[in-house]
Amino acid sequence: MLLNVQELAQRKEPVTLKDSFDAASALAGLPGVKPLSPLTAELTAVYADRAIDVTGTISCRVRLQCSRCLDPIEEQMNVPFEETFKVVSKETAEQGEQDDEDFVPIHGERLDLRPYVEEELVLHLPLAPLCREDCEGLCPECGQNRNERECGCSREKIDPRFASLKDFFDPK
Repeated sequence: MLLNVQELAQRKEPVTLKDSFDAASALAGLPGVKPLSPLTAELTAVYADRAIDVTGTISCRVRLQCSRCLDPIEEQMNVPFEETFKVVSKETAEQGEQDDEDFVPIHGERLDLRPYVEEELVLHLPLAPLCREDCEGLCPECGQNRNERECGCSREKIDPRFASLKDFFDPK
């Protein structure tokens, strides 16, 4: 997704960008995440005062793994995208004067939006995805999926520091 900065500045009107590409490279290092459809981006770029505001939505269908029971989950990700880029000179970029601002500095005639789109998708992935809100998960004793059937293992949790005291009050 290349955006020609000079052309955008000369047009003085918004530019609409639509692109679709494979999200496998962006999600390659993430365990339990697999793209099921291409990553689609529909963005609008507006140039004003040496700044480029890019807004729109990105979408991709992904397969995740439930963090409790490890079952696969298919989820449609629809993520809002909003980023501000500012054209800066190379001298300003080297001096680091823009470090406290809320924009991404760019210099050059072309701006590749693909890394920013991929990053936004990764940032919006759920930290601990669940197949359903009341997922019981796996039994820590036998490994049985508690959503499918009960295993019969005890759910009582005993603090190991006090385990020797549990029989203290039992008459023998």
